[in-house]
Amino acid sequence: MEFISVHDKEFAMVRDAAGAVTFLNLDSLVPYDKDKGRLTKVELKKIEPEVEEPIPDRVVPIEDTRLNLNTAPPEQIAKRLPGVGFATAKKIVELRMSLSGERFANLKQLENIPRVNWEQLIEEDLIFIS
Repeated sequence: MEFISVHDKEFAMVRDAAGAVTFLNLDSLVPYDKDKGRLTKVELKKIEPEVEEPIPDRVVPIEDTRLNLNTAPPEQIAKRLPGVGFATAKKIVELRMSLSGERFANLKQLENIPRVNWEQLIEEDLIFIS
């Protein structure tokens, strides 16, 4: 729309895109803003690549073949330890569950289980506690 002139105190004479002249209330007119409806350039922020956190060193290596007595079920204990049967493996798990925190604190606690050569298992590095 093109503003032509003010007509009275309340109306304005305007011309539309087709060239027709009409009268509109002054309150309905909006001042022209050359940037209205146009896209403006947005400044892109440079994104810094995220610093990769290093892989933590494991207490127990992935390729460790030893048996963790704090997490092993009785079936696994009986299969992996020579000289330990299923009944003895269940006693080991029962002893573990009776301890505070349901975990062995050291390998000396295993000496309460008879008929197992704990010194040999420790010497051969077949078990550990974590």
